Formats: sequence, structure tokens, C-alpha cells
Amino acid sequence: MALIFDVKVALYEAIRAAVPGGVQVTFAETGDTGRRKQVWLGATTDDDLTPAAMRVGPKPTNVTGYVEVQAVVIVPGSPVNAERAAYELRDYVKDACGAVNSNLAVVPGLQDVRPESSSVETAETTDGAFSALTLRVRVRGRVYQ
Repeated sequence: MALIFDVKVALYEAIRAAVPGGVQVTFAETGDTGRRKQVWLGATTDDDLTPAAMRVGPKPTNVTGYVEVQAVVIVPGSPVNAERAAYELRDYVKDACGAVNSNLAVVPGLQDVRPESSSVETAETTDGAFSALTLRVRVRGRVYQ
């Protein structure tokens, strides 16, 4: 379904607008480990495609899918500061989801975009403290085929 992809693009633009300067935002992972704060969009899935009605003509289909938002923060010193920065990035992504929700017309058929779950992993490395965030964003909509 193109709906999930179109929402992914809208979410990418909203995240770019929401994060402060100094945070690299990319559509896909770049592999550039030189950045201290970066956010990118990961896996996209169409989890549930359910026919919504039986009728002549275009058939409505309820779509539920997910977009994973990944973030990495590397800071000198404290793992506490790295994890705090990861949660700050999570809040920016939540704000971006709210921005997309406030203008559902940006993607035809979109009904809702919201963070569903997140996980943060923190460690100390030779470069400093490292924190990785994975935020699962649920997308719901209805398309006509």
C-alpha cells in the first residue's frame, strides 16, 4: 500500500522540521558514525489490510502499518546524558507525529499516526556514551481499490 510509504515521507518531513539544528535526519540509515545525533526511518510494514465493505465499485480497505524510527546519540562522558538525549529525540518524533495528525489531508486516506512503543539501549564505548532508540509508529488509514 502506498499509504504507509506516503505517511513515511510526511513523517520524515515533519521530523526534519521538529528536531533542533545539529541533529542529522535522513530517510534511511547512512552508516555515518561521525554524527553525534542522528535520526532515520527504518523498516516499514503493512501489518493489517482488512476489507471494510462489500459493494460495487472501489472497495474500501482499512490499513494498519508501522514505521520504525531509529535514532543514535553519542555524547562524551555519562551514559545518563546519552539516554536523556535519546528520550529528547523520542519526544521530537512524537511531536512530528502530532504535526502529521493535525493535517491528515497531507496523505489521502490517513486516519491516525502515533507512537506505539519505544526501546532504548545505552552503553559506554571508546567514543563516549552511546544510546540507540527504536520508536515504533503505528499508521492507520483507509484506501479505496
